[in-house]
Amino acid sequence: MAKRLVYLDRLKVFLTVLVVLHHTAIAYGGSGSWYYYEHQDNVVVNTLLTMFTAVNQSFFMGLFFFISGFVTPASYDRHGAVGFLKTRLVRFGVPLLFYMLAIAPLLQYAGSGFDGSFGAFFRDKILPHPLQGVAAFEVGPLWYLEALLLFLIGYAGFRLLTAGKPRGKPRALTPRLIAGYVLIVAAANFLVRLAYPVGEDVLNLQLAYFPAYICLFLAGIAAYRGQWLTKLSEQTARKWKWAVAGLIVLMAAGMALGGAMEDNIAVFMGGLSWQSAFYATIDPLMGLGISYVLLVGFRERWNGAATKSAGWLSAHAFLVYILHAMFVTYVAFMLRRLDWNPMAKFVLAGCFAVILSYLAATLIRRIPGVKKVV
Repeated sequence: MAKRLVYLDRLKVFLTVLVVLHHTAIAYGGSGSWYYYEHQDNVVVNTLLTMFTAVNQSFFMGLFFFISGFVTPASYDRHGAVGFLKTRLVRFGVPLLFYMLAIAPLLQYAGSGFDGSFGAFFRDKILPHPLQGVAAFEVGPLWYLEALLLFLIGYAGFRLLTAGKPRGKPRALTPRLIAGYVLIVAAANFLVRLAYPVGEDVLNLQLAYFPAYICLFLAGIAAYRGQWLTKLSEQTARKWKWAVAGLIVLMAAGMALGGAMEDNIAVFMGGLSWQSAFYATIDPLMGLGISYVLLVGFRERWNGAATKSAGWLSAHAFLVYILHAMFVTYVAFMLRRLDWNPMAKFVLAGCFAVILSYLAATLIRRIPGVKKVV
């Protein structure tokens, strides 16, 4: 499948913007971990933003892994093992190092709520310890690149071990395979979260979500080999739309009945409880449905000839993902004294963070050599 699928580029732009808004939502009351929080005692806003982040979490990073898996076989075939790993180490390793050296230390200013001179903070906290981000292995949202590097190294190792052996018949996408995915991921989610609940990480990786991430990366590889994306049907996507709507209502009801409205979120994050089993199951099921709908929707409606604006958005999306933590954090920090409803501040801060991230990405990509990496 040599032809570039334009709609996947546009889908990645959508997902990237959603990542920016997701982290902005956490700053204003949504459930999750971030550098700066401005949570207020507003149950309605906190509930809405938590639903927003919970729905996002079910699909957006998993869909990133699926798309990455989809483009991996062709890249490996084109470059070979050494070239494949070299290009990926540069493309992902350099941003990881840049984040640890340049971005992570600067986020401490807003993250610690420091209200004094930024110059003094830089002189006293950053200059004496220029490698603090590396020492702490602070990669923030770039954990995705860390995980993807591990997946790609594993894939390259598999290809080397099976080189010269006959390749099996591409796996077909069947209802039985889809049901098997949901059952395996739900069971693995529940078991993994007994030891590593949601929110607890190992080397910046939340293992609680990795059963889905691993399976979706492998599914992307299988989708490339079996040409699944051409076989996803609009009729099935329409059914998934209704199913997703019902699942969102069901998740909200389950969260309310399980004590989430009384701030008893932890019981959903892992452990021997019906709440943990409920979240472990509904999360991959809802994520699968939303991913199916988005893949079909973008394929049917956003797969036309590339325009200049769409090309610009796509070309800068990866760098926006790398930079956005700085702008989400500092925009929210600068708006902290604005006496607005937190939902209104979320919208304002999110829009500014997206715009500033893209503007910064545009300027940085003009630096000689940068485009070779990002």
